[in-house]
Amino acid sequence: MGIFTSSFLLSFFLVSTTLASPRPEIRAVTDAALADVSAAFSKAGIVPGVIPVFKPTGILDVVFTTQKAVNATPGTNLTTQQTANEPEFVLTVSDTTTASNAEFVVALFDPDAPTPQNTTFAQFRHLLGAGYHWNASTGVLTNSTAALSDFVPPGPPPGSDPHRYMVLAYVQSEDFASKAPSILNASTPRTNFNMTAFSDALGLGAPFAGTFFFTGPDATTPTSSSAPSASATPKGSGAISLQSQLAFTGAFAAGLAMYFLG
Repeated sequence: MGIFTSSFLLSFFLVSTTLASPRPEIRAVTDAALADVSAAFSKAGIVPGVIPVFKPTGILDVVFTTQKAVNATPGTNLTTQQTANEPEFVLTVSDTTTASNAEFVVALFDPDAPTPQNTTFAQFRHLLGAGYHWNASTGVLTNSTAALSDFVPPGPPPGSDPHRYMVLAYVQSEDFASKAPSILNASTPRTNFNMTAFSDALGLGAPFAGTFFFTGPDATTPTSSSAPSASATPKGSGAISLQSQLAFTGAFAAGLAMYFLG
């Protein structure tokens, strides 16, 4: 019985850690790290092709969780399966006072829709939310307000080259909440969005932090960048967060140990 119990618990532990991997290590804010991110934006043609300038003061990590956590650092190649669920945003800053007292706007958009060679739908808005607050202990950005545009997962059309997906965080302006709905709401088309014009209209200024990743089409990719993947789990649909998975795993494993070994 003891051998069986040990083997069972070991197997469960291995499966559990695969399903709910710890969050990837978050990079520190250094001049070199900020310069590397800026250089990656320029190398990918994002500056000045998509936004005129990018001089971040913080490091933004985008963590997608499906079967295991994937950290979308600048230039990472991800599949549509890996990016099917709404990500978690983790902000690392050197000025903790500013971050603690600020609200943030986060946008995820595609400047390569429907293809990098034909950008007639660009920019395609995949997510735009406001009222994000920074957690000083974890760096996670969380909000309790409805997104202006709910998350739609990447879905480059078949035959397309990989798309660049940009994630930018801005310090929210004081009158953002009152002005934004007149500029962008549920009826606003997601196509032909312009992040720079939007930020200028609402006084957001330059991005505080940002990153980008590449995703190309695969066998499960929809035929339109605006169509969500069949495996996608939109915000509020009951998706289990990484923290919830870990908590459930720990509690369940402890219960099994007490049952078999107690």
